[in-house]
Amino acid sequence: MPHLLLSTETRTRHAARSPETHEDLEPLRRQVSAIIEAILAETKPDEALVREQLRWHVANNPGEPEKALLNHLLSVSTTLQDDTA
Repeated sequence: MPHLLLSTETRTRHAARSPETHEDLEPLRRQVSAIIEAILAETKPDEALVREQLRWHVANNPGEPEKALLNHLLSVSTTLQDDTA
């Protein structure tokens, strides 16, 4: 799996060489899907915006829940950093 802190160019080259196939990702995808489902099943009104943002990431990464969750976490992290700056 490519390291998250590598540059985009480096990650792209590494991903192209990666021996992982879609079958290798299935256990991870099942786990991530369960996490996403648990988050979206929540009903707390104060977390509605977070669920809406997660739904957006899931819709924009069809069939790749691991990318959806990663992008969601990165966007939340960036938002939190901006709020504390």
